Amino acid sequence: MKTKLIWLIFLFLNISSLVRGEDRKITTSDSVNLFISIKGKGIPCLYIHGGPGSGSSWLEAFSGKMLESKFQMIYLDQRGVGRSSSPANSDYSLHRMLKDFEEIRQQLGIAKWIVLGHSFAGGIQTSYAANYPQSISGMIMLNGTVNIAESLKGVVEYTRKRVPTGKLQELDNTNLPLMNQMMICHQALGEDVYKMYYRDKASADTMNAVMAKISNWNHDFSSKVIAYSEYFQDFSQLTEKITVPVLVFSGMTDYAIGPEHHRLIRFPEQILVRANVGHLPFIEGKDDLEKAISRYLTTYFRSDKTKS
Repeated sequence: MKTKLIWLIFLFLNISSLVRGEDRKITTSDSVNLFISIKGKGIPCLYIHGGPGSGSSWLEAFSGKMLESKFQMIYLDQRGVGRSSSPANSDYSLHRMLKDFEEIRQQLGIAKWIVLGHSFAGGIQTSYAANYPQSISGMIMLNGTVNIAESLKGVVEYTRKRVPTGKLQELDNTNLPLMNQMMICHQALGEDVYKMYYRDKASADTMNAVMAKISNWNHDFSSKVIAYSEYFQDFSQLTEKITVPVLVFSGMTDYAIGPEHHRLIRFPEQILVRANVGHLPFIEGKDDLEKAISRYLTTYFRSDKTKS
């Protein structure tokens, strides 16, 4: 009886800690301290940020209220990013990243969750769903890429139309790593690079201001991801094999991923929503985003509000 009482108290404390908002660190099996923030009520939802290395603070700042009214949000700064620490052995492999997600889920006592990924995270969340199908109840892919090489072709095309040819001579070297090509495009666009992502400069400035509020930001992952080719593979073939319900949200003026990139994404059970927004609907397309998420939840989770 005493053992049962202790177990019930532990269970109550665990559930209570997830319901109220809290920031905490979860230590992985290889001793990395991962920062997470847990807020809201509803179906558990892990946010897998893009970047690589953008962190989760801005999503929480701009659209947290809306998301937390629908989900129990778990905002995560990935290893080597933002408020999380770096691995001593510099292990940033995709396999290890997916294992981090699983260890978070297990330590929080969550049976299944929805994974919400943005941008660069499209491939990561697809790989996670393919490798850990028992852990996923659904997916939300917001302006996500499942083939970075294809997205980059669009970035290069976008840049070539807007800058003098002389600024892009380095791109003639087809052996350049994808991230290097992206940086060349950013540099060539100069102050106008924000137009690839946003409708106006004010949104870009607001985004940067939010991220700047966090001191000692960890940039380790973003500086080392280029060495890990598995993040840059074609994940589109995997989408055909993942059977959980998926919301695919595609920005019609998102030139970072590509306005037509959604054509490569072929989940058997998916809702495709195309909206007249850019790369960051959390900032400039909140109404469109909320309507899309509400439609997704009504379609697939209305009769199972407690699915976890």
